[in-house]
Amino acid sequence: MEKVCGLDIHKDSVFACILDSQGKKVFEHRFGTLTSDLTKLREYGCGSVAMESTSIYWVPIWRTLQSDFY
Repeated sequence: MEKVCGLDIHKDSVFACILDSQGKKVFEHRFGTLTSDLTKLREYGCGSVAMESTSIYWVPIWRTLQSDFY
């Protein structure tokens, strides 16, 4: 199993938590919602991403990162 990422998406921020194959926390950080902030998530090599969002705030996040994650 590879690294996985959970994203909690808010209007002005994205909270990311990355777990390794044993379920241990590798990284935890709050990002901004600008593209330059979101592309930093690519550096952690996650394959699977789960998102939780209220309203439609997930849409621009998904559009920015969809080519990197499945």
